[in-house]
Amino acid sequence: MDNVFELNQMWQIIKKYFWGLIFMAIIGAGVGYSIAKFAIEPTYSSSTSMLVNRSAEDTSTTNANLSDQQADVLVINTYKNLITSSNVLGTVSDKLAHPSSIVVQKDRESFTQKEGAKNSNKKGYKLSVDELKDMVSISNQTNSQVFSIDVKSNNALLSARIANEVAAVFKDKIGDFMKINNVTIIDKATVNNNPVAPNVKLFTLAGFIFFAGFSLLFVLIKELTDTTIKSSDEVVELFGITNLGTVSYIKPIKKFSMNVSERLVSQNEFNRSRLDRKKR
Repeated sequence: MDNVFELNQMWQIIKKYFWGLIFMAIIGAGVGYSIAKFAIEPTYSSSTSMLVNRSAEDTSTTNANLSDQQADVLVINTYKNLITSSNVLGTVSDKLAHPSSIVVQKDRESFTQKEGAKNSNKKGYKLSVDELKDMVSISNQTNSQVFSIDVKSNNALLSARIANEVAAVFKDKIGDFMKINNVTIIDKATVNNNPVAPNVKLFTLAGFIFFAGFSLLFVLIKELTDTTIKSSDEVVELFGITNLGTVSYIKPIKKFSMNVSERLVSQNEFNRSRLDRKKR
């Protein structure tokens, strides 16, 4: 019975302060929304996909092909470490800082000139290797030869630039690292202007729940620690006495005397004053 009484008491408290709790919850939702929308800088993400696969001339039989595929899947873990190494990210850092620097190749001069003209319009970004390591992450599905290079930053264009630069630099350097070139870029990173963080809906919901819960806790503590007696029923319950009746509120009388003669004199004076006002 005690537990039922306590739950009923809690429900009564909630009903008493219901609209106040709702008001505080709405304020909390507004605070959470404002923090996510204006206080926290948005984070943008871009990714590029790469395939690990040997060329046809490297595989001669079906069994060899299957074993090579399994080996390519296992070697992705090694590639993850190589991509985030200082060797690769150091080159990426240089290319981001100086986007117009192009290595001229004699047999591809026309292509190099086009790339130089295109890169000359790109903005340079000075990022250290450690900063790039914090931005770049590698992910892949189980038993898949495809892995993704994911980049998160506070600039949507920069995220795409870094992802594409990392993929291109790694593809160029893999031959020096592994003595084989079995990496192909499948998809290039594109600019995604929809931020991945912070989650505005989640922050709004968290603010709503936090303020509502805190307000409810405050109200419960305030009510349960209040020892004042508010009704005659509480008096009966606490002291075990019988309630004989209730005295309503009586307005205080300024001049009141228990002496009958004094009251008669005052009444006579009051009556005379009324007669005098009527005669006038």
